[in-house]
Amino acid sequence: MRKFFFVVTVFLLSNIFAQVESNRNRKWQIGFGTGVVKFSDEDASFIGDKNMIQIPRLNLTIPIGEQLSLDGAMSFNSFGVGFIDNSVKYFSLDGSVRYNFNQLSEDFVPYVFAGGSLVDSERKMTPTFNVGAGLTYWITNSLGLNTQLYYKHSLESFESMRSHIQITGSLIYSFDIGNLFSGRATSAIGGACYFNQH
Repeated sequence: MRKFFFVVTVFLLSNIFAQVESNRNRKWQIGFGTGVVKFSDEDASFIGDKNMIQIPRLNLTIPIGEQLSLDGAMSFNSFGVGFIDNSVKYFSLDGSVRYNFNQLSEDFVPYVFAGGSLVDSERKMTPTFNVGAGLTYWITNSLGLNTQLYYKHSLESFESMRSHIQITGSLIYSFDIGNLFSGRATSAIGGACYFNQH
């Protein structure tokens, strides 16, 4: 199983770096938000908590095609602010491939996704297989609101985690990665020309 996740991780990373150059004119997205994890009553007695809150949750989405994108996220345990303290810890690293139905509407973009997570609990870090759906509502050209519903399946062979649901909500900011690089290049060229003239 460890070899499988290693191969999947290498594959995803290689695709990210292979596609950066060809997708510089596309929009990347970063998000900041929160999440809620829900276990069944039976599994909650094993895990130690039924509903857990994650603050913050950070994610980065990179387009790799017209309707496909890669998404990576980190969900941290809550920082302990009174009424949202968790009885046990929950930290996860998530990776998924999205299929975006962006042809349906300019403002509302629904999508489905599949991927995996590494979930760190009270016992040890455990892999899960994920499927789910999400929706982004674009308030402006650059700012949007996003919500997602995960089903994280934990194999019975793993004794440290149980299958569960995660619901997330985030504020999304989109940006053109190509402009960042072209801006630097323009400044460098402009500076060189200035000095060459004197």
